[in-house]
Formats: sequence, structure tokens, C-alpha cells
Amino acid sequence: MNAKLKLGIFITLYLLSMIIVGIIWIRSIRLQDKLRPRQLIIKVFKPSVENLLIQEKDIHKYVQEFYKKDWRKIPLQSLKVSGLESALESIQVVHHSEVYFDALENLHIDVYQRDPLFRVMTPDGDQYYVDIEGKKIPASINYSARVPVVTGIETPFQGRDIWARSNSKFKDAFYVVNEISKDPFIKSLIEQLDIDSQGEITLVPKIGYEKIEMGNATEIFEKLDKLKFFYKEGLRYEGWNVYQTLNLKVKNQVVGVKNINQS
Repeated sequence: MNAKLKLGIFITLYLLSMIIVGIIWIRSIRLQDKLRPRQLIIKVFKPSVENLLIQEKDIHKYVQEFYKKDWRKIPLQSLKVSGLESALESIQVVHHSEVYFDALENLHIDVYQRDPLFRVMTPDGDQYYVDIEGKKIPASINYSARVPVVTGIETPFQGRDIWARSNSKFKDAFYVVNEISKDPFIKSLIEQLDIDSQGEITLVPKIGYEKIEMGNATEIFEKLDKLKFFYKEGLRYEGWNVYQTLNLKVKNQVVGVKNINQS
């Protein structure tokens, strides 16, 4: 077989293979244009079962608003997966999302909720959350999170997170509550932080009537550690509601002022 014949056969086979690939590609494009999503499978992943800020039905509503028509009638290739992810991540309670198809043409939406650290109640009655990254999260009348409440801050929250210089009191609250959340005993004890105009912090326990004067947001671990020791080793002998105030501002001491009706 001469060289020209070999070259002709090679070119012919190459062209045939390209034609076949082209036909397969065109058929796949046409097939994709006909394919529609079979099911919409939504999962919301929450850091804690106690802290519910968004549900599957809410995501379903956002999906309907994004597509502006029945998603089941949209071809797979026209569903704008990355655009839907961006839209879902613009929801303030959403940390991130993942949108994808499986082998059965089901549309999956996995939404990861932000993890609220504390709830802020302002003097004018406004409420919102701050998450473990310092991001502001709007409150909802439909859902709530079981986290400590921060009160007393009169300066308005600036921006989307606590890291602006003007948010110094919110940062103090963040550091204190973050430390509280690390210890199961202290976490189960404290339900509220009140921060006055001077930045002095008062802790309010879930049990008992005493107010815990913490002072400013310095030496947080040391103050909480001695508070824990006092509750475990001191109050178990004297009982609850013996003290009116507990002062943590004195180094290496917990200074208690008893109720006037206690001897």
C-alpha cells in the first residue's frame, strides 16, 4: 500500500470520526434541551438543632422567585445553577449553598445556615442576631435561636459585621459570649448580657436573682473560670438567691453582696 493511499484512508477515517462526534454532540445538545429536572431536593444544614433560622419551605419559595416560573418546565441546561447559588447566598441567614444535578436529573439544593452566637435587643425594640463570624443576621417572627441575649447597647450597629471600629461594644459582647459558649456549665448558666454606656458588662443567670458584675471585656476566661468555681463550690453550700450581686472585677476573688433578708 503506497503512502498516498494510506494518507487518504487516514483522512477519511478522521473525517468520519469527526462527523460521528459531531452527530453525538448535536444529539446530546438536543437531548439536554428536552431534559427537565425530575425532583427538587432541598436540604438545610443547621449547626445546631436548637437554632432554626430557615427551613426547606423558605428555600422552595426563593427558588420559585428566582426562576419566576415552574422550575419543572425549565431545561436542565437553562437552570442557571451558579446564579441560583449566588441568589441563595445573598440571604443573610445563609452561610453558603451548593446547587447540582444527580445522575437521575434531580435538582439538589444544599443550604448551610449561619450559626447565631447571640441575639441583640436594642433600646428601641429592634432585634437581630450576630453569628460566630461576627455577621449580623436579621431576626424572624417565625423562627428563633436559643442563644444569650445582649441588651443595653445604645449605639447602632454599623455595616454587616461587628468588625467596624464603631461596633466596639458588639465586639465586647462577641468575645464574652464566644468564651461563654466554650464551657457547657457557663453556657447553661448565663442567659443575658447587659452592657452599659461605659462598657461595663453585667451577666444575668438563668437560675437565681443575683446580678453578676463582670466589668469590661478583659481577662474574660479568668473571670468566668472563678465564677464557675464559685457556683460549684460556694453556692452549693449556701443555696440559690443568697446574693444580690457577684463582683468579678476583683482579681482572684468573687465579691458577693448578700440580699438584705439573708443573715
